This record gives sequence, structure tokens and C-alpha cells, in this order.
Amino acid sequence: MRVGPSRPFTLRISLDTPTLPRDTALRAILPGLSFAIALAVAAKGVSLASGGAASSILCAILLGVLWRNVAGIGAWADAGVGFAGNVLLRAGIALIGLRLTLAVLTDISLAALPVVIACIAVALLGAMAFGRLFGVAPGLQRLLAAGTAICGCTAIVALAPILRSRQQDVGIAIACVVLFGSLAMVAYPWIAHYYFGEEVAAAGMFFGASIQDTSQVVGAAMIYAQQFGAPDAVAVAGLTKFMRTFGLLVLVPVTAMWMARSHRQEDPAAPRSLRARAMPWFVIVFIVFVGLRTAGDVLVDGPAWHALLAAANQASEMLLLCGMAAVGLGITFTHLREAGWRPLAVAFLAAAATGATALAFLHV
Repeated sequence: MRVGPSRPFTLRISLDTPTLPRDTALRAILPGLSFAIALAVAAKGVSLASGGAASSILCAILLGVLWRNVAGIGAWADAGVGFAGNVLLRAGIALIGLRLTLAVLTDISLAALPVVIACIAVALLGAMAFGRLFGVAPGLQRLLAAGTAICGCTAIVALAPILRSRQQDVGIAIACVVLFGSLAMVAYPWIAHYYFGEEVAAAGMFFGASIQDTSQVVGAAMIYAQQFGAPDAVAVAGLTKFMRTFGLLVLVPVTAMWMARSHRQEDPAAPRSLRARAMPWFVIVFIVFVGLRTAGDVLVDGPAWHALLAAANQASEMLLLCGMAAVGLGITFTHLREAGWRPLAVAFLAAAATGATALAFLHV
């Protein structure tokens, strides 16, 4: 059953916060925002029902994609879904900073560090090289590189506002990460068992270093643990993936500064307010939260602090769920058809090169 008139829908992931007259803002935003929240709650329910095997973030994206392409979405949802995909998503990304501390790195085996660095480098350079080889647009190359190298969809949506990416490119990049990351989640447990046998730590590092999205890493590790009786693989995979996620601390600010410098070179006379748009507010808040978490763990560590962090993590998850549902609602199956085979080839080759690099480092 089609809900409302189906029409082309564009989720604007821009550098500007949507502005609406105060007397009409709530009425305009509430229907679509409520719809995005409903999808987020449904995604959380699916995740809980699966015992955590199905990531709520991945479920939110897939539910949005399915609804957009099967039932359709009307104009009544545009403002609210756009708000969720801009403001809520950015707030959720900023709160991720509270999950990252320098202290966490000391809990991760030094054995994982070389393979993580190698895989990030291969994914970034490989995606850019394959992109140039196949004639993929530079903006899409960067999104595919970030999604493959760092943390999947989160890295893509974190960089999209900074790079001023087109919605079509964001949709293509996310679709590629979901597609090939999901395939890896299903196939890699058996590849790991074949190459590593009883070496559970190596298998966990392999998942964490090579699969794109955190949810897919955990899913692959859980499949491996259940199939081959190796529950420790889940913790190792999660810690290794966390090291890759830490790359956001470098990738996001460096990209923002590079964009700001490029903008000044293009227009030295541009007013300061225009230049500042290259450094979105959520990047600054993200960095502040990382510093706050690091200092808090040293100075304020205690039950109240941990309760606050837990509440912040839950808030971040719900904001990301709403935002990712909105991103899913902006993706149509025509994205990949319009893009052709080239972005798919780039994403596949970059992912395959990353997996091969992890195997080479860990199988020695």
C-alpha cells in the first residue's frame, strides 16, 4: 500500500542547519521527524529481537531504503526527515566523541596496530587510485575511501557536509558500503577459519581491520564465534575496529582544515562567516567531547560519570538511528543504476584489497 504520493525525495546533507519560521517550524518538522523516529524505534526492536546480531544502525538504514523504494514517501515528510538527516545526525556524530579516549588505545593489543594502519592506508589510497582509474568523480572517491577505510556509513555522513557532497554521491557511497560490508560479514567468518584455524585473536583482528562498518564487524565476529566456538573473537574484533574508528579524530578535522584552506585560496576576499562554513559545528563539538572524555576519565571517574557517559551513548545511538533512517529514506535503487558499474567496481576492489592486506599481515 502506497503511503502518500510518491515523489523524488532529496535528503539535503548540507553545511547549513535548516531554518524555518518559528510559528510553522514545529508543524512542518513534526510529521517527518515522527516518521524517522518510528523507523529508528523499529530498527532498535529488530536489533534487540536478533540478540544484537543485527545492528540497529544498519537496520535503520535498510528500513528507510525499503520504505522509500517500496511504499514511497510524500511531501508531508520532507521537512522532518531533512531535519533528522541534518541536525539530529550531526548531533549524534558529535556525541561519538564521548566514546573515544586516548586511554582506550592502551587496552588494545599492539599486535593490531600495524595491520590497522596498513588496512587504512590501502583502503584510502586504493579507493582513490581505483577511482581515478575508472573515472569516478573525486568527491565520490573520497566518500568511498572514507567509508571503506574508517567506519563505514558513519565516516561517510561525517565527511559529507565538510566535502559538500552531492546527495546522490552520499547515497551511492552508503549503498556500496552496505552492500560489500554485508557480503564480507557473511563470507569472512569462513575465510578467517580457513586461514587462521584456532587463532581466535588473528580472526578478530581480521574482521576489525578489514570490514567497513562497526555493525558488520560485530556481526561477522558473532557468526564466527557461534559457528566455531570462539567467543573471544567478538571482543578482539571490536577493539580492533575501535582503532580504525579513532581515525575519525584525524580524518574529520584534517579534511575540514583542507576544505577551509581550499576555500581561502579560491576566494581570499571571502568574509570570515563564509569561510567558517568549511568547519561545521559538529566537528568542533566532536573534538571538544573527546577532550572532555579523556579528562573526565582521569579527574571525575566514578559511578556518576559512567552513568552520564552511558546516557550520552544512548542519546547518540538514538540520534544516529533517526539520522540514518533519514539517510535511508533518501536512497533509491536508481542511485546505483544512475552511477553505473564504476563506483561498484571501486568499492569492491578497495574492500578486497583491504581484506587481502589484513590476511597478508596476520597470516605471516
